Amino acid sequence: MEDVSQPLMSVGEYHPLQSRRPLQLSNGLEIEQNTELRPDRLDTEYFTGLSGSPDNAFQGDFIRGSTPYDICWTEAIIGCPIVWKAGYPWSEPISECLDDLTILEINEDNPWLAKLLDVTKCLAEKSNGRYPVCQPLMRGPIDLATAALGDEPTVYAIADQPAKLRELLEECTTAFIDIASAFQETSGLFQGGVVEYGIHAPGPGIRTQADNAALMSPRSYRELLRPCDERVCEAFEYTLIHTHSACLRVMTDSLLDIKKLRAIQVSLDYPGATSVADVMPFLKEMNEHKPLVLTGPVTQAELDELLDTLSPRGLCLLLGLRED
Repeated sequence: MEDVSQPLMSVGEYHPLQSRRPLQLSNGLEIEQNTELRPDRLDTEYFTGLSGSPDNAFQGDFIRGSTPYDICWTEAIIGCPIVWKAGYPWSEPISECLDDLTILEINEDNPWLAKLLDVTKCLAEKSNGRYPVCQPLMRGPIDLATAALGDEPTVYAIADQPAKLRELLEECTTAFIDIASAFQETSGLFQGGVVEYGIHAPGPGIRTQADNAALMSPRSYRELLRPCDERVCEAFEYTLIHTHSACLRVMTDSLLDIKKLRAIQVSLDYPGATSVADVMPFLKEMNEHKPLVLTGPVTQAELDELLDTLSPRGLCLLLGLRED
């Protein structure tokens, strides 16, 4: 991290989450509520068109690109049913019993992986190197494990079956690395590297995540999940991890110990139980040791607090302003 006078910034308006338009299936009909999605019902050309091309090369200080439409790709690839509900695709557990849970093999015969790579290939051809083809949302090891098992069974497994859960987490880590590697091989590099959160890294890299670390204690994260996140960091030259402000009490110390983790991205939860002021000690600690990317809605007072408190060195602010 170099000394700079100001962080990378893009501050716009805050827009709450909105439902998407219903997807069109390969038969030309719009998808109905509670319909299960299958790769053979998804038209590659249609999904390529949904991703579009960036109107502008930059958003503030950040590079814009094209990304495969989010369809819960990683969850689908490991075998989770994907159902259209309330305007979004949602994944459902494979089994609520660890002993009965089987993760699908991640190979070229996996139909969901094949569909993701088809869409990615079309996006790369459309881009032709003019803008990056960026990674879609890919769940990290704990998020894949929780998707496969369900939230409540995962909480019980952390306490009652840690050895068995560790096996599942290891399987999910392998699956994540395989999926991410296949995506990157298909998307190709942009100017010799990758773009995550609008930031260019000068070599192969990936974004992992650990939203469901919120279900863990600092000790269970350190013992069960950190080895998985370390494996992901070892597999790629540049790895960024996405998490949420609600997880910082669980993860901060352990993340800073992962030497090959290049950057940390924190989504500031709103509405939520924690404010920017509540998590500022964790943000300051991360800011001192790793490049830090902050996203989410903030008030003007919170934005001022971030700028006044954090060092601009390695800091990236991609935020939306909301009313007090």
